[in-house]
Amino acid sequence: MAIFRRSSALLTQSFHVLRQDKQLVIFPLLSAAACLAVLISFATPIIATGLLEDISSQNGKEEITLGMKALGAGLSFLFYFVSYTVMVYFNTALVSCAMERFDGKTPTVRGGLHAANGLLGRIIAWSLLAATVGSVLRMIEERVGFIGKIVVGLFGAAWSIATYFVVPVLVVERVGPVDALKRSVNVMTKSWGTALVSNIGLGLTMVLAYIVATIPAFVGLAFTIKLHHWAPIVVGGAVTMVLIFLTALVTSAMQMILVAALYRYAASGTAPAGFVESDMRAAFAPKKQKLESSF
Repeated sequence: MAIFRRSSALLTQSFHVLRQDKQLVIFPLLSAAACLAVLISFATPIIATGLLEDISSQNGKEEITLGMKALGAGLSFLFYFVSYTVMVYFNTALVSCAMERFDGKTPTVRGGLHAANGLLGRIIAWSLLAATVGSVLRMIEERVGFIGKIVVGLFGAAWSIATYFVVPVLVVERVGPVDALKRSVNVMTKSWGTALVSNIGLGLTMVLAYIVATIPAFVGLAFTIKLHHWAPIVVGGAVTMVLIFLTALVTSAMQMILVAALYRYAASGTAPAGFVESDMRAAFAPKKQKLESSF
C-alpha cells in the first residue's frame, strides 16, 4: 500500500507542476493533431495496397501479390516510424520544458519546440530503432501460435518498460538511441516499482475521469428519452467528448512530467522543484552505486 500512496503523491505533485505551466498541454494537443494528419496521409495508400493484394491473390497473380505485400509492409513500417517520430518529438519538447521548470526557469512552448528541433537527429534515430523493434514484433506475432503470441506480448511489455526513460535521457544526456536505451534501463532498475505503479495510478485516474466525463451524455440521453427530443443527447454527447479530450491531454502531460521528475532525481540525487524530497527518495530502491550523472 505504501508504494500506491507514494505514487499517488507523485501524481498529485505532477499535476501541481502542470498547473504552473498550463501551456504544456499544448504539446499533447499538437502531437494528437500531427498523428491524425499522418494517419489520414497513410490511410489511402495502405488501404489501396491491401485491396490490390486481395484482387491479385484472387486472380492467381502471385508476383503482384508478393509485391503488394512487400509494399504494404513498407508502408506500415513507414507509418509506424513517422507516427512514433511525431510523438517522441512533442514529448521531447514537453520534457525539455519540464526540466526548465525544475531548474526554476519559466518554460515556453517556443523554447520546448526549439529544444526538440535541436535533438531532431537523435529523435529520428531513436524512432527508427523503436519502429524496427515494433515492426519485427508485429510480424512475429502474425506468424506464431497462441503461446508464441504470449511470449511476444511479454517481450513487448518488457520493451515498453525498458524504454520508459528514453525521452528524458535524450533531452539531458544527448546520446544515441542505443545509449539512451541503456540509460533508460539503468534508471528503471532503480525506480521500476514507483514508475510502474504510477503508470497504473495514472491509468486508474484516467478511467475515473472518463467515467465522470460520460455523465453529461447519460444525462442528455435521459432528457432525450423524457422530452422526445434529440437536442439534450447532442449537447450532452458534445460535452462528454470535450471532457474526454481534455482528460487525455492533461494526463498525457502529467505522465511526461512525472517521467522527467523521476529521471532528474535518479541522475542528480536532488528532488526537482515542485516535488517532495522524501517522496522522491522513497521512489527508488537502494543501490550500491548511483547512476552517473551527466549534469
